[in-house]
Amino acid sequence: MDTQTMRSARRFIARGQFDEAEALIGHALVQEPNLPATHVALAKLRWPGMDYLEWLGWFHSVLSPGLYVEIGVERGNSLAQARPGTQVVGIDPAPQAQPQARCAGPVQLFSQTSAEFFTAMPENCYLQNRGFDLAFIDGDHRFEAVLADFMALEKWAAPEAVVLIHDTIPLTSATSISQRKTGFYSGDAWKIVPCLRSLRPDLHLVTLPAAPTGLTVVTGLNPASRTLQERLPSVRAAYASLSSAHIVSMPAAFLALGSNDRDWMSNWLRQARAQ
Repeated sequence: MDTQTMRSARRFIARGQFDEAEALIGHALVQEPNLPATHVALAKLRWPGMDYLEWLGWFHSVLSPGLYVEIGVERGNSLAQARPGTQVVGIDPAPQAQPQARCAGPVQLFSQTSAEFFTAMPENCYLQNRGFDLAFIDGDHRFEAVLADFMALEKWAAPEAVVLIHDTIPLTSATSISQRKTGFYSGDAWKIVPCLRSLRPDLHLVTLPAAPTGLTVVTGLNPASRTLQERLPSVRAAYASLSSAHIVSMPAAFLALGSNDRDWMSNWLRQARAQ
């Protein structure tokens, strides 16, 4: 987005004309879809309030997990949300700049893909001794990989465990497809939400409209469930060609959106765990 356009968008925002600001930013992205900073500006405008990292920190604070598993560590911004005393398992094939140094708890960092990790879990891994209480999926953003990560994690869930899945609200159609073509990219991870809502009604699921691309909260996990595994071929076929166009324009109709509010989330979590 050029400087003049950004100034115009800020003037709209200052006057409370948010629809006009979003339309202006959207027009800029139609003209040039590969503008990461402009995508971030659009996300913050569309989803004000706590962003996904703030929510991750909130879940750590509220749940005080004994064991936390994170898929997709990168530089450690998300690992840094863990509290002292929490055992942490980080999984990333290419972690950057010693991300474990940013974590307050004891960390085991495994430099491999999540598929490799769950196929042959290291013998000394914390997860061998107890189930996880909180997990965060933010690795490969393609639907099939996110689904595989969820299925693998669920087998290791402790009672009342919570799984958080990032990138579950598509910001634009161009940034929410399987193949990456833009600098700002969330992939088609969003497909996990309609998939779980359809095939796993036993789960409790809500999607927080948090910038930049949403955070889905899942609890009521069942390590013994094999529903997804048994239907995997048909699931892959059914969701392969699903477009994000309708999701982008009407996310509330498809993604079980909650409220970006701590009190709302506290009440939802309490009710979900009571069922």
